[in-house]
Formats: sequence, structure tokens, C-alpha cells
Amino acid sequence: MRAPVAAPAGRTRAWPRGYRRLLGARVLLRGYFFVPFIVLYAQDIGVSLGTLLAVEAFFSLLVVLADLPAGQFADRIGPRRALVVGASLEAAGALLLGLWAHPGVFWAAQPLFAGAMALTQGADAGLAGALLRREARADPAREAAFEAAFERGERILQSTSLGWNAAVFVAGSALSLIGFPATFLATGITQLAAVALLFTVPDCRTAGGAGGGADERLGMAAWARRLYGALRASPALRLDLAAMVLTGTAFAALLYLVPAFLVGAGVDAHLTGAASAGISLVAAGLGYLLPGGWTLRVPVLLAAAGALAFTVPVAAVALAGGVLVQAGQARLLPRYRARVMRDLGRYGEAAAMSLVTTTTSLGFAVLAPFLGLLVDRLHRTGLALTCTALLLAAGATMSVQLRRPAAAQPAGHLGTARTRREDAV
Repeated sequence: MRAPVAAPAGRTRAWPRGYRRLLGARVLLRGYFFVPFIVLYAQDIGVSLGTLLAVEAFFSLLVVLADLPAGQFADRIGPRRALVVGASLEAAGALLLGLWAHPGVFWAAQPLFAGAMALTQGADAGLAGALLRREARADPAREAAFEAAFERGERILQSTSLGWNAAVFVAGSALSLIGFPATFLATGITQLAAVALLFTVPDCRTAGGAGGGADERLGMAAWARRLYGALRASPALRLDLAAMVLTGTAFAALLYLVPAFLVGAGVDAHLTGAASAGISLVAAGLGYLLPGGWTLRVPVLLAAAGALAFTVPVAAVALAGGVLVQAGQARLLPRYRARVMRDLGRYGEAAAMSLVTTTTSLGFAVLAPFLGLLVDRLHRTGLALTCTALLLAAGATMSVQLRRPAAAQPAGHLGTARTRREDAV
């Protein structure tokens, strides 16, 4: 690996070379024009709401099964290659649904989307972490601030992505007038644009992570042993992964069904894209303005309030609920990633980030069929109340290490006796 070029004397780059282009590619990868319309698209081709949740459970189960192996595979081949393959799979799935609107194709595309998520949602954050860690090793002053810098970059990504989603959803509303399949075609084209940008980003990976060459290219069994040892050593990490499962389940159900909540509150079906755009734009500003020093339980409570708002069949209240839920997720996810990167990133950044997506998908994969029955029996109100309870339970579960801002976290890694003591709840 070529050593990073030092910045001129008296001048320090804010981010490593290639980091901004990676940020741009990661934002493009989130350009899902079809999100506000997938429920309506599915209903148009004869898929009921309960069946749709079963399809999503199948999708989430595929993600859970493939996520950690895909993350470990990404660490072996290089995260940029994994991102290119994943984005290409996403493009293929979206183009299939755009060209052939059929229930069988809807099911058949799920493995493509699951493979894409497994390969990209660990590798993209893993590549960002590797670029930052390589820069930090060249500048000892940055090594101590690595975790805070990583979380700050993830927060920028979340806010930027919400702003980008606003533009995407407005465009999606216009495309939906042509037909809901057009939103999938636009998504496929955007994924291919992300692939082109990724080819300009260096394929950086940390040799053995922060622990040095001894851990380089860990096999899946060896990585699983490291994870098991980390979980045994840290009760706090076990609690935090449980909190990720709870919030991931709630966010997956709520954000997936936002269009149904909006239409149920009186928003015109073709305007759900514009409404979702407004939600994303306001949530981006709110997520950015929330003080970074606040305990993480505040965003959890805001998200729970948003979930509760979906029980009120008034358009303005439902829109406010969407804002609170998205802003809460935008603040929670960067902290989750920073927490796991601190303790497990030295065994492979992409695999560590895949653990985050696995835990946030696991609950939905298991519970989605039951949530589908809940929607059929108790309608959307019962689902919103269930998600409110899940979020409140997550806020009560998370450890002090997760609640604290990354800048306030102690230096070091899980393998030291000092960190094990400081990880106590």
C-alpha cells in the first residue's frame, strides 16, 4: 500500500484524500427514488401489505445471513471492490423491477437487493474508517481523535443523505406520474453513477486493522471467535447490540411504511414523494442541529414520540412524526457505527460495520411476519404503538458507553483491561 502523502507544512487536510469522493458515492448509493412508492408499487402488482412485510422479512433474513460473511469478504478483497459489486447488484435489481412489474420478479429481485446491502452497508463505512485510520497513523495527533472524527464523518453522511433524499423523493414524485416502475429505473441509473465515482476512490484497507499485521485477513471462523471474545469481555457491548436490534426493528418497520402512514393521514398517493422529501429535508436540519453532547437517549425519545405521532390520522402530525423518526435515526446510526468500530474495527473495518447492519436487520427479519399480522389485525396504529415500545426499551437498554458522545469515550480498545473496566454499565 502506498504511504499517504504528507500535507504541506502549516496546512492540515480536514479529510484524507479520496474521502470526499467516497462520501459522494455513498450519498449516491442512497438514491432510492422508489422508497416513497414501493408500497404503492407492490399493491399495484397485487401484493398485499401483510405479504409485503413477509417479502421484507425474507429480504432482511437474507441480509442477516449474508452480512457478516460479506463484510469479512469485503475486508479480504478490499472494500472498494465490494462496493462496486454491491452497487452493480443494486442496479440490476432496480432495473429488473423497473422493466418487469410482476409479483414473481418482486420476489426474485430480493436476493439481489440483499446481496447489495450486505456488500455495501459494511464496506462503505469500513472504507471510510480505513481512510481515516491510515491518515491518523501518519499524524499521531489525529490517532487519539480517530473515533470522534469517524462519528463526525458519519453524521455528515446522514445529514447529507437526508438532504439528497429530499431531492430524490421530489424527482420520484414526478417520475411516479409516468408510472411507479420509472422510480426503479432512475434508481438503477443512479447506482451505476455511484459505481463510476467509486473507481476514483483509493481501495484502502488497514492491514490487520488497528491491531497490526497479526490479525490481517482473518477467516470467518477466526473473526467469529474474536467477536465472541469481545462480547464475553464486555457486558456493555452486549447491551448495546441488543439496543441496536430493538431500534433497528422499529426504524425498519416505521420508515418502510411511512407512505402508508401518510396516505392514511390524507396525503395524496402521488404526493408521498414530495411529502417524504419535506420530511427528509427537515430531518436533515434537525439531526444536524441536535447538540452532539446530548445523551443518546434524547434522540431515542424523539424517535419514540415520532412513532407515537403516526397513531394520529392527521397529515401534519404524521409529517412531524416522520421528521422525528428520521432525525432520531440520523443521530443514532453514527454513534452505533463509532461504538462498534472502536471495539471491533481492528479485526476488519468492513466486517465490524456489517455487524451494525446485521443487528439492525435481525429483529425485523424475525418479527416482520408477526408485524404483518399485526397490521392486518390492528392496522397501522398497532404497529406504531409496537414500534414506540421497542424504541423506549432500547433507550432503557443501552449502556453508558453508547449514550456518551464519541469525543468523550476513553481511548484504547476492548482488549485492554482499562477499557474492559470502563465498559461497565
